[in-house]
Amino acid sequence: MNAQARVGVAVVGHGNTASAMLSAARSIAAPGSLDDVVAIDAGVGENATLSAVMCTAITAADRGRGVVILVDLLGASPCQCAQRQGEDHSLVVVSGLSIAMLLKLSHVDRVGLPLERIAEACAEAGRRAVAVTRRNRTGEDAEGAGESG
Repeated sequence: MNAQARVGVAVVGHGNTASAMLSAARSIAAPGSLDDVVAIDAGVGENATLSAVMCTAITAADRGRGVVILVDLLGASPCQCAQRQGEDHSLVVVSGLSIAMLLKLSHVDRVGLPLERIAEACAEAGRRAVAVTRRNRTGEDAEGAGESG
């Protein structure tokens, strides 16, 4: 294993979700910081082609330290296909793909941190990015309004 190798990253989603999300994140992130991230657009449903494409992409992304795979939906065909790749590769699958997760990858230390810590950092970034907010009629933030505690 190359100690200077980066943990690989693959992004997988239905339709063109993976490439669209990665493109959006690249437009926000520091130039070049996501260049080695691979997008796999799964289309609709699982098929032999998806499995073969995913295997090829994961093999290319793995530099000896494993691969974090970000998928759009937990339990859906792309997620299940990604999980099965773990039989042949060292990987961690994180569901709930978001731009926040990809931006976290743009500055997390993929050389020094272990695979699992990188995956957890992505998951935490995704959780922190989810919020429900609203404004009341006066234009003031009404977050938590009406809650009793």
